[in-house]
Amino acid sequence: MNYKLKRILFPIVSFVALVALACTCGSPGVTPTDVPLPTDAPPTKPPVTLPTKPPATKPPIGGNNGGGGIEVSADIYTHSSGAFSTALPVAWTLEERSDGIYLTEDGGSSAMDMSFTQVGVELTADALTNYINNIEFNWFGSFADYVEQAREPQDDGSLLVLKSLTTSDGTSYDVFSYYWQVGTVVYEQDFWATTDQYDAYVDGFVEIANSADTNPDAASSSPLYEFRYTFTCPQDLCTFSVPYGWSYGHDETSYEFVINDKFTAPDGTSYIDNTLYDDGKEMTKSDSGALARFLLKQFYAEDIVITDDAVQGDGSERLTWYSSNGGYSGQSFFETRGTSFLMLTWVVNDAYFDLYSPIWGDLLGTYEVP
Repeated sequence: MNYKLKRILFPIVSFVALVALACTCGSPGVTPTDVPLPTDAPPTKPPVTLPTKPPATKPPIGGNNGGGGIEVSADIYTHSSGAFSTALPVAWTLEERSDGIYLTEDGGSSAMDMSFTQVGVELTADALTNYINNIEFNWFGSFADYVEQAREPQDDGSLLVLKSLTTSDGTSYDVFSYYWQVGTVVYEQDFWATTDQYDAYVDGFVEIANSADTNPDAASSSPLYEFRYTFTCPQDLCTFSVPYGWSYGHDETSYEFVINDKFTAPDGTSYIDNTLYDDGKEMTKSDSGALARFLLKQFYAEDIVITDDAVQGDGSERLTWYSSNGGYSGQSFFETRGTSFLMLTWVVNDAYFDLYSPIWGDLLGTYEVP
């Protein structure tokens, strides 16, 4: 087989004013197919010095303490789903979850994780890069002192991403991850070594990485983008769950008093907007309905056709709509709380409606008002 890690490189004014402003600013809306795919790497901080010793030639699976600091078991573990199998360190504590495993070193601080994510479609190279960027930014980037040090394609088609970070207890880690796609499933291996242990542990981790085998068919029934986090709305007005693998964007510049948070699928065919408008004045239900319809046409398309308008049990209102020329459709929920107008919108290319509908349904199911 082709081995991983041959080497590591370290190297709203008021509503009326908002309408008037729209006449001069133009529409910020885009169709789903025009959503730019976010390929920028996560923001970096000043680099730190990492160990530069390359890994030694990999020992055979089951070698006695082959990694210097890790004894690799000769037994192969298979996840209960059947989605993957791998060798594991001897005497480490294993925790299995529905989308993977997490192991911690008994009496130490190092760790490893292997997971799989059903993304529903076979991602293009650019979309897979977006997915990786999103995981790095949304998950690893949430740790202090996160710095991406290197990316290196591997002989087996996976991508190595090396970074350093600091956990909440002040421990400094060097972490390397492998990402690769098999069919519609993206696999990920993460190896965490405290900076002072890296040289001793890296070879054992590489041995474990090379032992992995995958069965994407076994992951076919897994929830789409199961790895998720809780997003908190501006002013703490709401919370809901979104996939780590989707990009996050925040915009306060389109219109005065308007804040928009956007979550976009890696392939750009679906996104979710969370929009807040607050000019300090309370709004009638009639005004809020007019504002919702205005924003639909400004943000998404002038040819929006509303097919359903339904008041919900919690007092919010749901608009179901489509663009007659754009080939996409969506739903918007809006409500007012005091002076705040909130609108949550899902937009999707019609061809991907059934694929991404569960993501939208799950988000709505987790939506809470603190």
